[in-house]
Amino acid sequence: MSKDMFIEQIAPAAQVDMQSFGILASVTIAQAILESGWGRYAPGNNLFGIKGSGQLQTTQEFINGKWLQIVDGFRVYESWHDSIRDHSLLIASNPRYAQVLHEQDYRRASWELLRAGYATDPQYAEKLIRIIEGSNLTFYDQVEEEREYVMSPEDANKIITFLSAAWTSTDDIEAREEFHRLANELRKVSGQM
Repeated sequence: MSKDMFIEQIAPAAQVDMQSFGILASVTIAQAILESGWGRYAPGNNLFGIKGSGQLQTTQEFINGKWLQIVDGFRVYESWHDSIRDHSLLIASNPRYAQVLHEQDYRRASWELLRAGYATDPQYAEKLIRIIEGSNLTFYDQVEEEREYVMSPEDANKIITFLSAAWTSTDDIEAREEFHRLANELRKVSGQM
């Protein structure tokens, strides 16, 4: 799987969770990239190396100034989406990560993850920042909010003009009744009735 395909697969879930939990999508995606090697090393669909019961794995930890190889338990998920959701829940529910939530600057969010002890690697924040900047992941932080469309009287009248033309071009009584009903609905939603 290419790097772009990996991002495309996980970005929607990261964006949904950004809106639900306040964790920048760019940071979530960068963590998944760093922790799983672009999805290549995610046994049990665990994109973030979240520890727990499920399966034992050999991993490296930076302890007392040295990298050590240890065996530890890691969580298992049905899908990458489930892994992203659990990651968001972990960050959102643990008070030590409070400074990460709703942080709009990916650099500060990355440093706060390190300060809070998310990873033992002293270069963790710098690696996340390089990934975010190198892959233009801030693009995924820009989620346009859905806005309710309110029809203007001008737009309604334009559509009614088209419906009137259709009304006059048919002798079908049922079609004429439907065109008339639609025109009245348009008048209602645009505030003309």
